[in-house]
Amino acid sequence: MAELYKQLTVWIEEKQPVKIKTDRGEATFLPVKLYKDARKLFVYNRKMKLINICLDHIISIEPTRIYGSFDIREQKVVHMY
Repeated sequence: MAELYKQLTVWIEEKQPVKIKTDRGEATFLPVKLYKDARKLFVYNRKMKLINICLDHIISIEPTRIYGSFDIREQKVVHMY
């Protein structure tokens, strides 16, 4: 587990997107903060919503590449007349 903490710290510093697989599924996240004592990882999802993931539920974590912007929030178009 200590190796995972070291690698997560490096990915957080590099702002490296990661693919996290949990018992609920798999998704791409941008890790922000790791709390070792609470065993929580705070991440942004692709809609830029901050969530936390319990490290006990993580099956695997690996760096990934994304093309374009990480933020895929829907853009609202405002028409001015």
